[in-house]
Amino acid sequence: MISTTKTAKKQTVVTIDPRVMKKLYEHADEKQKMLSQNFPSTTLLGDANFLGHFLLWVTFWRRNLHRFATDYLGLSLKLYQVIMLYLMGVNNTFVCIASRASAKSFVIAIYACCKAILYPQSSIVLCSGTKNQAKLLVSEKIEKELCSWSPVLKREIKKIITNNNNVEVIFYNGSKINVVVASDAARGYRATDIVREECRQIPKWIDDSVLSPFKFIRPTPYLSTPFYSKVAELQEDATDIYISSSYFDNGGEDTWMWEIVDMAFDDMLNGKPSCLLAFDETVALYFGIKKREDLLKEKKKQDRLTWLLEFKNCRLKDNQSAYFSYKLLSQNQVNKHPFYPRTLIDFRMGKKNPYDIPKQKNEVRIISCDIAFVTNKNNDNSIFTCMRGLPEATTIHRENQESITIDNGYRRVVSYIDSMQGGDVTKQALRIRQLYEDFGADFIVLDTRNGGITILSLLSKVMYDEERGKEYSPLACMNNDEYKAMTYVEGAKECIYAVNATQKLNSDIAQNFKGTLQAQRIDLPVTFEKAKEDILPNIKEYLEAEDGEMQAFYESPYLETQALISETTSLLYERKEQTGVIVVHEQGKNRKDRYTSVSYGDMFFTQLEKDLMNNIQEYEVGVFVN
Repeated sequence: MISTTKTAKKQTVVTIDPRVMKKLYEHADEKQKMLSQNFPSTTLLGDANFLGHFLLWVTFWRRNLHRFATDYLGLSLKLYQVIMLYLMGVNNTFVCIASRASAKSFVIAIYACCKAILYPQSSIVLCSGTKNQAKLLVSEKIEKELCSWSPVLKREIKKIITNNNNVEVIFYNGSKINVVVASDAARGYRATDIVREECRQIPKWIDDSVLSPFKFIRPTPYLSTPFYSKVAELQEDATDIYISSSYFDNGGEDTWMWEIVDMAFDDMLNGKPSCLLAFDETVALYFGIKKREDLLKEKKKQDRLTWLLEFKNCRLKDNQSAYFSYKLLSQNQVNKHPFYPRTLIDFRMGKKNPYDIPKQKNEVRIISCDIAFVTNKNNDNSIFTCMRGLPEATTIHRENQESITIDNGYRRVVSYIDSMQGGDVTKQALRIRQLYEDFGADFIVLDTRNGGITILSLLSKVMYDEERGKEYSPLACMNNDEYKAMTYVEGAKECIYAVNATQKLNSDIAQNFKGTLQAQRIDLPVTFEKAKEDILPNIKEYLEAEDGEMQAFYESPYLETQALISETTSLLYERKEQTGVIVVHEQGKNRKDRYTSVSYGDMFFTQLEKDLMNNIQEYEVGVFVN
């Protein structure tokens, strides 16, 4: 009990029941019991009752970060976020592999603010794979969302800096939150807490040599006093937090994340201060973060593999019978400059294509086509791929001699993939012709098996495009005299390269495409998630689109690339014992239309390279002896 007494001078004297005081300081040491005497009696810290409650609340909140977020900061949390925050606060290593749309970044931001307030002089470093992704943690999550919801949090923060060179949150108690891009340039930071967002995107050598050395023990003043300096339990360990969506687990440095996952799981089972959490898209659905309709819409956008990784949160491995691995394709996803064909409205208004890509010197462009002829067949689409061939060369400078340039062939760049339902050959021929004109293509690589010869016949005639109100001049086959004789019109440009694949040719195409991927000589569009972060927000028409069809138009290069990778990595193969021929085939209802279209284009550029090499003069070859 607490009683108050008024003196003659109208001063109030607070008297605390000894039983209450004993309860307040039940677990305190001798220093803590006498701590209030170090402060003036007129201050709050000089009040033993207040100070006792203060010590208890701080201890309670440090052990229950979720209660600090709700009780002190006044934030509203969902149950799974409560669980995450609690476990992040009581473990030195915390790993969470969770699906998209599970608000991982939001929980990271709350955690960082709670730790910064409760532990003065803390230095919390938030690391992300990209600059924009890293900056959003402060500019969007802390500054815009959390500070607007919690006036108390806003009062704790002294200053927020968000410029191109520095992203930092500075607190009045000396704590700070720094946001860095996980790269070699991030060296020099010190951290009591390291949070790695989307850790799967961070190279292992960066984590080992740059991020992990950040860690240091929080400089608590009481550890420098003789009374506490020898109490080992009071030393605070730096905290490691790994947050990510799922990814393929095929071994090697690219999947080092799974080593951390397994280590955290084993340590957790053995009673160490470590924790592993994982949850899929049902969390977003159950707690009302996403509607069922939204998730179904996302599922329609995604290919099977991306859906399993990003939303079902599966830990996938490549099929041992697959000819192409996920890593093989994903390592080539570097193209951030897609091409978009002209829209019908722009064409009719006579507007230039704002997404046209000027041709480089000696650049070659092709439209590579895989044709489908049956409408509504589940595993048959027509695919038209716009590919650029950028000439690469190496110049060798020789002392006192003339320099020589050796051609290295073409770097393939997949700029756009167009997909349409098979069936109507006239519509397909017109679409090929539209892309040929819009892209400024030099050649058309055409699958002429089965009914493909019909498309060739249509392209070899004068065609009228009713949509665009334009007439197209005839084209001709360039590599098959029989096809050329059947369809040739005098004056027609010979630019159609006919592919009539045999089992042997298909084997050569598969092996050639694998070699191109291994040599990283093909640039595929970046991932859809990366495009949403770095590219699509810069397209005004995309941001202002009022209908899903226009948004889908701008998303298509990335979604089609996802489908290409899913198709290609799902292909199985067998090697014929007698001939050594590689036979690549689908499994079940899977498709390989996009694989066929892109691999045919790749083979065409290989053929061009061979033709170039035949025309290059032979250079003197020298033997170097060490």
